[in-house]
Amino acid sequence: MFNPKMFKQKKKRAVDPNAPPRPNLLSQDKKLRETTDAFGKLHDLVAAQQATIDELRSKYSRMQQSMEQLINHVRNKK
Repeated sequence: MFNPKMFKQKKKRAVDPNAPPRPNLLSQDKKLRETTDAFGKLHDLVAAQQATIDELRSKYSRMQQSMEQLINHVRNKK
């Protein structure tokens, strides 16, 4: 019933002073959250840049069509 070995103190392990700190689940969770937020911001940035690229491509296309119409108009006037 009563076992005196249960209350005996355990010896502590020697700690290496040069060892990196032990991982902490809270710090890992924080890093994961920060990384997820960073990827979310990058995703938003890429989406905004893609929208700008699409807008500029359509502008360029419209400008090309306008120039072709002007060139054809000038050629037909001669």
